[in-house]
Amino acid sequence: MTKKATLIVGHGSRYEYNKKIMELQKERLEKMGFENVYIGFNETSHPFIGETMEQMAADGIEEVVAIPFFIASGLHMTRDIPPKLGLKDDCKNMVVSVDGHEMMMHFGEPFGEDPLLAKILGEKIDEAKKCKRTGVLVIGHGSKLHYNKDIISLNAKRLTDMGYDDVLYAFNEFNEPTIEDVLEELLSRGVDEVLVLPLFISLGDHLKNDIPPKIHLVDGVNDDTYDYNGKKVRICYLSPIGDDPRLTDLFAEKVKKYL
Repeated sequence: MTKKATLIVGHGSRYEYNKKIMELQKERLEKMGFENVYIGFNETSHPFIGETMEQMAADGIEEVVAIPFFIASGLHMTRDIPPKLGLKDDCKNMVVSVDGHEMMMHFGEPFGEDPLLAKILGEKIDEAKKCKRTGVLVIGHGSKLHYNKDIISLNAKRLTDMGYDDVLYAFNEFNEPTIEDVLEELLSRGVDEVLVLPLFISLGDHLKNDIPPKIHLVDGVNDDTYDYNGKKVRICYLSPIGDDPRLTDLFAEKVKKYL
């Protein structure tokens, strides 16, 4: 019988948040019954992808599904990671060789385009809202390439199509519109609360330090009121998507498609 494995591929970070989220998703997949689940990072964090590839070869793995723990594509997905997986010529399904050991490699897509993500986001909104009229601010990191903006705008549109009113999107850097401008737009519409939904994998400098002052929250406070022209408006800053247990189900479905 072919010895199969799942490899969760992450970005890597000098902070531990990213690695802990990866390890959490690995643990959840194992509890769901998936065997031979590995993690590997593109940069900064260990184990690097190459180190994990060597470990899988040593363990006798014969077929691998590499699931990128990324919301959107970009240079890491298109340029950096494929050769580290042994892939060539833009091929995402091929036999690769590591230390003389051959493995069938399947490289999946980032999860941001999957329709299940919008469903997860909708459920997060339903769980968090408390007021009659709710505005939703979907926040992306932003990028000099188009991929991130495409995915953020796609999910905001899907939420609108699902029946959620006053859903807008913004970016922390690089892209327009800005967080400050879009928050002002939502407040001017007369919403009673704004749910700020960051489409990020995990905590880090941007979520902890950059974004809170842009949404009128002080450090460490995720749920507060803001006085807008004499009206108290609730601002609720939701957690990043990466640790959501429903995301594990999405990953599981991706793995099952291949294995």
